[in-house]
Amino acid sequence: MLRNETIHKLKTMRLLGFAKALEEQYETDGIEALDFDTRLGLLVDREYAQRQNNRIQRLIRKAKFRDSSACIENINYRAERKLDRQTILELASCQYIFHARNVNIFGATGAGKSYLGQALGNAACRKGIETRYVLLPDLLEEYKWAGQRGVEPLMKVRKLYTNVPLLIIDEWLLFRIDEEECQILLQMIDRRSSRKSTIVISQFDSHEWLEQMPIQVAAEAITDRLTAQAYTITIEAKESMRML
Repeated sequence: MLRNETIHKLKTMRLLGFAKALEEQYETDGIEALDFDTRLGLLVDREYAQRQNNRIQRLIRKAKFRDSSACIENINYRAERKLDRQTILELASCQYIFHARNVNIFGATGAGKSYLGQALGNAACRKGIETRYVLLPDLLEEYKWAGQRGVEPLMKVRKLYTNVPLLIIDEWLLFRIDEEECQILLQMIDRRSSRKSTIVISQFDSHEWLEQMPIQVAAEAITDRLTAQAYTITIEAKESMRML
């Protein structure tokens, strides 16, 4: 009865890893041979590991990846893709985030650039770093919709995209944007510059971005802030990775 009561109390306090490990200890022959500190240490380790895993899973859900299974370990380094493994592993360490540096990923449709961007985002989540993945058209629509609802919703959206440590923007300037959208991006990128990291995933080289924005001065400022001291990855692909 005492054992059951103890397990029940642990679960009530949401010490689920601790409770599960204790149940396993009760069912393990010879566990009594271990001293108290060792057994307690095993219980605490299980609770700690489960809480860490739960936090990582929450971060991954909150990031809103389209492919939450994308991971560094599964990146294809076929010779024709010309991916630098050392650069990818360096980025996977997430040091660039702590130094507020950006990453620009270029490649044709189907080259696997979105997968790589999400894999880097997944690596950040596993390091406990809050991340957000979004398509540029969705981001702009979210800003506009919030603005129509009032000041408070707009400030909430601005705070989200300005303060998230790692922002991954896919389909970057795939289509030409209007002046309002250009101003939204300038404000957001300017506030993130030198403070937070942004990964941009684009089919177009950075010099082509200027043609997709109607306000030239803003276009140059946005491009400069995203590319200055940024990591650049260009994925070469003669055939779509979606077909493999």
